[in-house]
Amino acid sequence: MSTLSCGSRAQAMREASRDELQRIALRVWENLAAAGFAGTDPYDGLNSRLLAPVLRSSRLARLAVIQGVKRSPVNLRPLLLVPAGLNPKGLALVLQGAAEYPGLPDGNGRRAWLADALLSLASRVDGSPAFGQRVVTPGLANRLAGEPGAWPEAIGWGYDFPWQSKAFLQPAYFPTVVASSFAIDALQDADAPGWRQAAVGAARFVAEHLHRHEDADGICFSYSPGDRTRVYNASLFGARILAQAAPHAPQTEAWRLDAERAVAWVMARQARDGSWIYGEADHWQWIDNLHTGFNLETVHRAAALLGTSRWDDGMASGLAYYRQNLFESDGTPRYYSTTRWPLDPHSFAQGALTFLRLSRFQPDAQEFAGRILARGIDELWDERRGGFRFQKHPRHAQSIIHMRWSQAWMLRALCAWLADA
Repeated sequence: MSTLSCGSRAQAMREASRDELQRIALRVWENLAAAGFAGTDPYDGLNSRLLAPVLRSSRLARLAVIQGVKRSPVNLRPLLLVPAGLNPKGLALVLQGAAEYPGLPDGNGRRAWLADALLSLASRVDGSPAFGQRVVTPGLANRLAGEPGAWPEAIGWGYDFPWQSKAFLQPAYFPTVVASSFAIDALQDADAPGWRQAAVGAARFVAEHLHRHEDADGICFSYSPGDRTRVYNASLFGARILAQAAPHAPQTEAWRLDAERAVAWVMARQARDGSWIYGEADHWQWIDNLHTGFNLETVHRAAALLGTSRWDDGMASGLAYYRQNLFESDGTPRYYSTTRWPLDPHSFAQGALTFLRLSRFQPDAQEFAGRILARGIDELWDERRGGFRFQKHPRHAQSIIHMRWSQAWMLRALCAWLADA
């Protein structure tokens, strides 16, 4: 009886792994489509129709409801009348995955619908709808591409629920730089009609309406027009939007310079070991997996758009720190530098994406990305329901399957790996 060589066995294992990841990606895609791409989110508690009168007047109540609904091992949303929603960032993630991996079937024009939905949910700077009412309008992208006068001067995207931080209240759909960056990426990746107009509008949102801190190191953009926070990953997303839009606007050089200065400011705050804390506030002094991945991937994308290699050393040391301190050898992400808990689909997904995007810095990065996704399936995949559970803690699990945080993020990462494999 003949036996397979070591190389043949390795190839067979890779093909089996690819088949399994493809099967799961297809199932997630079909389940999302069957739900009309609507679903829940860890932070959507303030959409409660039952508690709405109380939540209007109390910051502490809003904080308690958000955290209580997010952390509960039992899904409280049916009890609190929290509806499933269309989350613009979740839609963007799904569209990114579908645009990158053509193996997802496009029945009923799903990719075009996702682009139309994103534009239908866009906002002006004050949070009002950018294009009439927030109703998904099929064909909107095509129509807007042919009507330059229909676009607001500045445009952005927010979440479909209000969100209370310690410092400020973010109304539903109020535009943020993070959600806006994902929306522009998705529209560009899908080559949606009008994506350049959308990118220019988003760049004006960043350049003209976000607060900016300036010092000798460069620029830091705020998270939204309603705050003055200095969060590293958020400012980097602003830089990326400016770099994307610069070739398509008269402000090319000014926006490129602002993008470069914003990346430089964050790179100046990278520690000698390659790490970053979350941001410039006393209560943001932690190092976590998710936002370290955001920083690395976004710097890499901005550098490519700007055509520079000046941050290569920082990316290489950052990726080395990321792997050594925020992942275990089998690919399991550590949520913080101090603990692996909770196991979270967002960390698995962003980890895989980061190593895929920065693969030139580590020769086995693609293989390691696959290892991360395989561990995510082992720990969080629910075969019966066809989705990824929210979080796993040392003594309990949160089995809720969220549209954005669980399904959309993992679908995007699976599609990126499948496209690269």
